Amino acid sequence: MAYDLQEQESIDELKAWWDKWGNFTLGAVTVVCLAFAGYNGMKWYDRHQAQEASKAYASLQTAISQQAETTSVSHIVDALIDDAGGTVYAPMGALSASKYFESKGDSAKAQTLLNWVINESGHQEYQTVARVRLAGLLMDSKKFDEAVALLTAAQPTEKQIALVNDRLGDAYFAKGDIENARKVWMQAVAHPVDPSLMGFVQLKLQALPEVAAQEPKAEEAAQ
Repeated sequence: MAYDLQEQESIDELKAWWDKWGNFTLGAVTVVCLAFAGYNGMKWYDRHQAQEASKAYASLQTAISQQAETTSVSHIVDALIDDAGGTVYAPMGALSASKYFESKGDSAKAQTLLNWVINESGHQEYQTVARVRLAGLLMDSKKFDEAVALLTAAQPTEKQIALVNDRLGDAYFAKGDIENARKVWMQAVAHPVDPSLMGFVQLKLQALPEVAAQEPKAEEAAQ
């Protein structure tokens, strides 16, 4: 096909542009396509992992509700953590399983799971719940200072402040620190969430001994 002079010039300009920028353009298009494919692939992988984690979590709940052997429950929860530790189902499962193992008298396994939630799960709300639960186990072992340190390092949500301060007050009271127990229980009452919990905290506050009256200073006694 014959081209007139203007068309030929346009073709020559297009060829020259392509010679200069063609490879770069193809490369850029390829990168965009690969990024899009990778993004879709990651979304698919996340959905697939979440689905598998959901199934594993359901299996764990079934095993717990049916009071399966501890070895079976341990295998399921360990697999859930190993295979889907980045999903929300892992800390949820670990908290459920820790309660199960605690009921079976296996405090060591319960503490291992709670420590994983605190240190590895990356879900702050569940980390706070795990701290409260683990503090209770530490107090059972008379490790009151460790329980206090664990709870004072918590970063609770607004709705969890009362829960943390309630358990922290228990730890202070257990170690004989009445004033700090009073202080954090009063802070718990200042953030009411659960009426039943607040009722227990109020009872604890009422049961505390009154603050001892201060001895008069020497010069005051002399007057």
